[in-house]
Amino acid sequence: MLNMSNIITNIPFITSEEVAVSLHTDIPRHSSEEVLHASGIEVNSYEELYAQAIAPSTIYNYHRVPFYHIFRLTGTNNAHFIENKKIILNNDCLLIINRDISHKYSKRRCKGNMALFTNSFLARTPEKADFLNNCTLFQSNYVIIPMQSEEFITAIDTYFLLMKGLHPECELSTADTGVLRNLLYILLMIIERQYRLRNTRFVISINNKDYMQQFKTLLDMHYQTQKQINFYAKKLRMPEKKLSQIVYAAYGFSAKTYINEKILLEAILLLKNTTLNQGEIAHNLGLDFTYFIKFFRKHTGLTPAKYRQRENSKLNLS
Repeated sequence: MLNMSNIITNIPFITSEEVAVSLHTDIPRHSSEEVLHASGIEVNSYEELYAQAIAPSTIYNYHRVPFYHIFRLTGTNNAHFIENKKIILNNDCLLIINRDISHKYSKRRCKGNMALFTNSFLARTPEKADFLNNCTLFQSNYVIIPMQSEEFITAIDTYFLLMKGLHPECELSTADTGVLRNLLYILLMIIERQYRLRNTRFVISINNKDYMQQFKTLLDMHYQTQKQINFYAKKLRMPEKKLSQIVYAAYGFSAKTYINEKILLEAILLLKNTTLNQGEIAHNLGLDFTYFIKFFRKHTGLTPAKYRQRENSKLNLS
């Protein structure tokens, strides 16, 4: 029987410590090939997981697998067991579990989505490999991040929706696999940014905070006409390298990526909340029409028109 001291409720933010149970040799360790799609990634809902034939014999028992887990849990009365601890999750949150960590699913019927992926799936380029090796989300056994900001919720749910649209029921094309990998990469960067903002271990200096705020303000003012780092670095009277270091310290990715994310989120807002056509949105963002279509597809896997169509379909179903 579990000791009640191991039951954790309503925790706003958690980083676990290593515990001895992870060293137990009697906990089954499944290979990726046994339980994960051959591509090295799966994006499912809890309902889809429960329906899998292998689920009852694996997920309700402690096990270790060599891939990462991102759970987007919704509603209340959710739970998960990690390293001999029962974690009660009574609010919308993200639960992220490192690879090779002993865990099991609760027999409570949880709600939400999940992305499971291997190191080899994401780390296909030096940039992505370096990111994964240094990602603060995976420097401990697990973390829990509450879903409090509407902007954060929208971003996370949007990327889960886009990834589920490329869910590998069969063999993915090389192009689709690349798009899915990029979507996962951006999702992780967004999550890590939120993690860093909430975790005092990653607080940057007062001066750098001021510079970061100034950069954000300048970007809000000029993103439609200025998309190069050197413009903002000159405005802040610092080298481009220094600005990139400040942004990386705050968010875990480059200043260029931050600018691209700003443009992408503005595009998504215009597609969801206005009737502007693709050409008008491209003009509003200061982008060439053809480049806008390629940019949006590269980062989301969909053309702007397909994205809007999908969002409208969701509204019609709700």
